[in-house]
Amino acid sequence: MEPLDERWIGHLDMDAFFASVEQLDEPAYRGRPVVVGGLGPRGVVATASYEARRFGIHSAMPMAVAQKRCPDAVFLAGRFERYHEISVRVRQILTGASSLLETVSLDEAFFDLSEHGRGAVAVAEGVKREVQAATGLTCSVGVAPNRFLAKMGSELSKPDGFLWIEPGSVRELLDPLPVGKIWGVGEVTERRLRGLGFLRIADLRQAPLDLLTREFGSMGLRLQELARGEDATPIGAETDSVSMSREVTYSVDLVQFEEIEDEVRRLARTVAQELRGESMLCRTVRIKVRYPDFRTITRQARLSVSTDSETLIEALAVHLLREHTHLDEHGVRLLGVGVSGLGAALSRQLSLFDDSPLAASGAGQSSPRRGKE
Repeated sequence: MEPLDERWIGHLDMDAFFASVEQLDEPAYRGRPVVVGGLGPRGVVATASYEARRFGIHSAMPMAVAQKRCPDAVFLAGRFERYHEISVRVRQILTGASSLLETVSLDEAFFDLSEHGRGAVAVAEGVKREVQAATGLTCSVGVAPNRFLAKMGSELSKPDGFLWIEPGSVRELLDPLPVGKIWGVGEVTERRLRGLGFLRIADLRQAPLDLLTREFGSMGLRLQELARGEDATPIGAETDSVSMSREVTYSVDLVQFEEIEDEVRRLARTVAQELRGESMLCRTVRIKVRYPDFRTITRQARLSVSTDSETLIEALAVHLLREHTHLDEHGVRLLGVGVSGLGAALSRQLSLFDDSPLAASGAGQSSPRRGKE
């Protein structure tokens, strides 16, 4: 593991962000369970306040289940323009503390503090205080020698916490934790690990590597590295990690391919218009498809040059749908189109594609949704 004074990474995570913003703006919601997400019959919870979490409500839960668990909660569709506004303030504070950021979503970011040496911890503590003073919201911050440990620090200190993880304390911190605490280990992988007798991170750290690679392939080595607290993943440039997307969960599954393709085209055009409205260019186009059994796939294509061409983004999204997605008679329940690798359109080259009248006007009125998919 790299020495602390050579690599020093921070991870900031806003506490129950969407719900906390709603409680900030509406005093009547404070102290009450607040749930933000899709309000339709097939909506999903995006964020639940800590008051709502006491009823067992959590993100990614079907909204219908959340409503049964706490009928008296405040259920809101969300205001992404407002969340984006606050996210920009937080990002400005992080930019003042670090020359290298990786924005994971509207409410979460990594920031490299290696340039501050041993003063990095004090800088991160200052960031936490400044975010609360500027936004009126709390956040949790982890600081550690790498991304994995920094994120672990913010998770373990929630809410409104700060955790500094020194290299010498890594094993003591990680060993007693359940394997499900490892970043990227979902319910299915956790069940497989527990079935093999690996209940705690210590068990995984001491496991025979050949067994892990036999069961999980190359992911087995990665799991053991994380169990040892090792993670060499670099912090990415912010514009490469910020994304813009639109997705829809349908009240009735779409089964006709023509209808599915039309929806992908519509979503792609919407994202392209928002891209222009923000004077941004993208390098990557991706689609997201969720089937009725909740299996979810994503496919993406990277361009050789940045673009904001509505025609090109739409064509790539449809190509990904046609060539790389398996559709059958069961249809789909969710579709999404997104772009990433964003950069400012400081000068616009003439497009090889005719996007008029949009190209001439640079129109695009709606605010983008940036962040987690």
